[in-house]
Amino acid sequence: MTMRVCVIIPAAGSSRRYGMDKLGQDLGGRAMLLRTVELFTKRDEVKSIIVAGPPDDLDDFRERFGAQLGFHGVRIVPGGRVDRWETVKNALAAVPDDATHVAVHDAARPGASDELIGRVLEAAKVHAAVIPGLPVADTLKRVSE
Repeated sequence: MTMRVCVIIPAAGSSRRYGMDKLGQDLGGRAMLLRTVELFTKRDEVKSIIVAGPPDDLDDFRERFGAQLGFHGVRIVPGGRVDRWETVKNALAAVPDDATHVAVHDAARPGASDELIGRVLEAAKVHAAVIPGLPVADTLKRVSE
């Protein structure tokens, strides 16, 4: 079976915890959002990319990122206002009819390796749903009141 993956990139958050515009941060000369999109642009399986931006600031979002995203053939749609599931739901409505698979990848995660993405897409050929898991290298502590 030939995969025709549509990647949804939720980017509607306000970056409140980060304290500033996280997606516009410069990473080696390009914005974080663009670096995230670029994880998927050279993959043969990926036929379309949808970025779901902030619905109340979509014009500003398009002004800031539209030209660069458009260069990669990305479609920008309005995301949700409260929760990420709303953003993904809005983007699902824009998935092309010929897509065989949908992948969702957070806009603020530009560091996924090509190997990891490849493993997820390979697993998606035989499983109905796939989510990557990575070993935790940091120390985790459980804290209670």
